Amino acid sequence: MQNCATRSDRLLELILFSLRDRGALCALVLATYRVELTSLLDRVSSGSIGDGDDEREVAALVREDGAGGSPARAGSRRARRAEPRISEEDAFLVYDLAGCIAEAAAAARLPVVRRDALTLREKAAEVHAGGERAEREMLAAGLRVIDRILDAARAQPAPRNEPASKDLN
Repeated sequence: MQNCATRSDRLLELILFSLRDRGALCALVLATYRVELTSLLDRVSSGSIGDGDDEREVAALVREDGAGGSPARAGSRRARRAEPRISEEDAFLVYDLAGCIAEAAAAARLPVVRRDALTLREKAAEVHAGGERAEREMLAAGLRVIDRILDAARAQPAPRNEPASKDLN
């Protein structure tokens, strides 16, 4: 049977091991969030911004408005009246993920990543009220966050190749 001092020493060793590798653990969490953000932004952006107007949609808007004119003019009317193409649920997912990234960046002591993640969070909140411009700004902010996480990962020192303590196994 182990005495209390031995268990306490092992706990202290585990805590010190965790603190020593805090940066590596935070980098792993941020890398996971980066992959999730990349996937989410890819899904959100596919077919939402920058696609040409479908001829049938333009023709339907022209008939609906009761006005003639060029398809370009109909397209501009559509842009003024268009609702955001990114769903509220997707904007909330980006908002939530940006908050998680900001927290992980704060734990990793990466203020630039945290700042950009908070900006992404703000842009995701604006998507509810903003339309296409807010969507573009959110996507741009998301790409900036991805770049910042990659930059932070490149700047980290190479991991040490220390064997794990026998007491922890």
